[in-house]
Amino acid sequence: MKKLLILAVLLIGCSTLQAQDWKDALSKAATSAADKVTGGKLTQMAITGRWEYSGPGVKFESDDTLSELGGSALSSSVEKKLDPVYQLAGIKPGACHFTFDTDGAFEALLGTHSLNGTYEFNPETHAITLHFSKAPGKLGSLTGHAYLSGSQMQLVFPSEKLMELLSGIGAKIASLQPLTASLEKYKSIAIGFNFSK
Repeated sequence: MKKLLILAVLLIGCSTLQAQDWKDALSKAATSAADKVTGGKLTQMAITGRWEYSGPGVKFESDDTLSELGGSALSSSVEKKLDPVYQLAGIKPGACHFTFDTDGAFEALLGTHSLNGTYEFNPETHAITLHFSKAPGKLGSLTGHAYLSGSQMQLVFPSEKLMELLSGIGAKIASLQPLTASLEKYKSIAIGFNFSK
């Protein structure tokens, strides 16, 4: 109930939004509501298909609504720090995608690196585990969360694990160390990718 009240206040307070923004906001709210009613089954069904990278993704995971609102304010700052690192690793629009099949297989392109394997998705918690056929570095699997909102998907992982993946695929980037150090100061942060279908 509290979340709905906060959503209503935010929607009413944003009177400068254009028609497209209202449509997107309503689509996202409807997707979220339907996902809650179905116990996450909507996300499980909708996750299949090819997802094209649109930018870095950041989520501050918390059960506290006010913390989430504060976390979303920090998200854009962290995304701006991630973007140049991703660009150096070759992760940019047109050069990164994920494809999830209905049979539990996945295929991904991160820059010039192809990954594949199987995935498990828990619809109630939105937890997704990627089991790599050929593990990048010492990483055999990677567990994170997948969130759908309309035709957008956010795929995020614990920051230290995603940095391990980037290092494992050969992203020996000098800017990884300062970024990793700056991410350690945030509690409950998950980083990854935003996609669209």
